[in-house]
Amino acid sequence: MAPRANRSFVWDNFSKLSSTKVQCNLCKKDLAVSGGVTIGMHAHLRSKHPSVVESSSSMKDGSATTMPITGFVKRRSCPDSRQERITEALAKVIAENMLPILIVESESVRNLLGMLEPGYKVPCRQTTTSHLEAMHRTVSNKLEEKLSTADFISMTTDIWTSLANEAYISFTASYVDESWVLKSPVLSTVPIPERHTQTIIAEHLSDLAEKWAISDKVVACVHDGAANIKDAGERNKWTDVACAAHKLHLCVTTSMGIDKVTNNPVAKCVGAAARLVGHFAHSPMATTELMKRQATMSPDDPQRKLIQHCKTRWNSVFDMFERLVDLRWPVCAVTQ
Repeated sequence: MAPRANRSFVWDNFSKLSSTKVQCNLCKKDLAVSGGVTIGMHAHLRSKHPSVVESSSSMKDGSATTMPITGFVKRRSCPDSRQERITEALAKVIAENMLPILIVESESVRNLLGMLEPGYKVPCRQTTTSHLEAMHRTVSNKLEEKLSTADFISMTTDIWTSLANEAYISFTASYVDESWVLKSPVLSTVPIPERHTQTIIAEHLSDLAEKWAISDKVVACVHDGAANIKDAGERNKWTDVACAAHKLHLCVTTSMGIDKVTNNPVAKCVGAAARLVGHFAHSPMATTELMKRQATMSPDDPQRKLIQHCKTRWNSVFDMFERLVDLRWPVCAVTQ
């Protein structure tokens, strides 16, 4: 059978694998086709092989002409407005998912954006940083407007240590908006390399309140009641309020005798449970066997993971007992 006279020139660079699939002869990539439509093959050549020189179909007189693929397919441009919207969306993804800015230089990310929008120019790290800073200013301005409408604000603060053993202090503002909805935005999380004295903490609180223009609106300072933070709010003429959850934790641990080494039966039980959980935490083989026993005894129930007891976590004791009660015999059987 003679070849079709109007056969597309793109077939010179593709091999037909089946009725629904072809393969590019240049990069060996498989493409799906339907009903002989060559739009996908045109797009592939345009995005992946723009410099390829194609040979057109032979004329009836036997002569042949050559034309670059760009002569048949025109590259779609990306308008400046769309370029800006895509960059803003990319910066939002980085901010919301706490991704490193270096991701814009990732080859896989650039390939993905190139497939979605061939005409889009991926920004560099400096440009991405500028967009993130602009987003920060926009969000800060909106939050400052909302804080200005609040009549009274309660400040919550705490000092915590990162995995890199770096100290940070965080501030949260709690207020009721015009619709009587409680709002608790985090205003700041900053490093605190100085000694964690009452004076230093009070100065951080004062500086933050002045930065957000809420010094005259703050009525209370909520904290865990540690010795170095007591009366820190009073230094700024705010009422100091001890955290209720922290006080409850202290009451429970003290009454159960697990706040220190004692001969209290509950303290002994917690200590034994902590050592048991520690055994599984340091033994991958025991953990794997534990999961198998759980699946065998309770195939319809979700598998539970043990949680290491930490005296500074107010719910860790109850979580640990709940896991041990639910696991029951599988734990004992594995440790025998």
